[in-house]
Amino acid sequence: MKTIDALRSRLAVLFFLAVCVAATAFSPGLSAADNAAAKPARKGTIALSFPGLDVPMIGETFEVAKRLLTNAGYEVIGHDPHWDANVQRNDWDTWISSRQVDLIAYLIVTDPQQWQSIARKAAAAGVKLVSTNATLMPGVSNFMFEDDHMLGFETGKAMAEWMQKRFAGAPRKVMVSMSENPMIRNRGQGVIDALAKYYPAAKVIKYNWGDHTATYNQVSNILTANPDCKILFNASEVAFAAYSAMRDAGISATDPDAGVFHLNIDNSIIPLYANPDSILRYASTLHAVDWALAIASLSINAMEKGPAIPYYATKLPVPHEGAWDQWLGSGFPKDKTRRAAPSTLKVAHIKDGKWVNPNSRQDWPYLQDPNIPKELWSAVPEPWRANLGK
Repeated sequence: MKTIDALRSRLAVLFFLAVCVAATAFSPGLSAADNAAAKPARKGTIALSFPGLDVPMIGETFEVAKRLLTNAGYEVIGHDPHWDANVQRNDWDTWISSRQVDLIAYLIVTDPQQWQSIARKAAAAGVKLVSTNATLMPGVSNFMFEDDHMLGFETGKAMAEWMQKRFAGAPRKVMVSMSENPMIRNRGQGVIDALAKYYPAAKVIKYNWGDHTATYNQVSNILTANPDCKILFNASEVAFAAYSAMRDAGISATDPDAGVFHLNIDNSIIPLYANPDSILRYASTLHAVDWALAIASLSINAMEKGPAIPYYATKLPVPHEGAWDQWLGSGFPKDKTRRAAPSTLKVAHIKDGKWVNPNSRQDWPYLQDPNIPKELWSAVPEPWRANLGK
């Protein structure tokens, strides 16, 4: 009997322990993450959607934005459509249909009208959209604001001032990139408007902005028909393709009568731009760190249902002596120096109706005030304009 009683006691103890373990495993107050000391649950999933990641500016922006969002507790996914808008839209459709994401922060370079259907699908599914520039679609939660026409106008003014010093008002042909995309088109129109005001003798030859191959081919064709055309504006990252076409057409790298004026400097341009005698006369850019900060700040604000106040981030002229500071990604030459991007970057937030950037210019001199200047408020569309200055 004692042996049986002892066995029963042991079985009772084992049963009690088994019940305790089961209760712990299925208790609503404790999860597998608690028991395994895993990472805390994410606040949501954010997709970063750019047309292509091969451009260093975009690739670096993706990585910095991903780090900022991950540190803030969000899961981040992305893709590389390789500049195929159909692939980009199809990936959106997959994310939305399968409920993989809560927000898509995007950059598109094709006509926004082509995106209306997928934007409506995102809205119906409760997926927020944040534009990483001013290219808007229906139902977008918020966006990064920069006045593309003003960017082009300022570049065109710089071009006109250089032309005035060099040619004293004599007629000159100028190539200007255009596109069906409003961002690229407005930049090109800004250049055209500035030339009309400050150098009316300029004859504008338009070409369609495209990838490296398309840009090279179009500029080459123009130079074949107009060998005396040595001045060019390019609205975004493919200025090196235009520069290459000019060099292959026989234009010297330091031709005093030639000039390339462009936005968004990249690694391929930097070694050339660092030479003050280069035909690369002017570049204006938004550093990847500042772009990533805007994207992460806007995305978190939208996820946390903050006020819909656009974030101001614009391109700044790059001095030739500061060219190497703009290098992005790997492969930096060992014999050069550059200012390191801060590792302690913090996202901006909205307080009392204004964006607050908690970072210091001592750590990163290229940081900007995220609040849209009052003189540009009229360019901000409704309903966002009504939120300014509250």
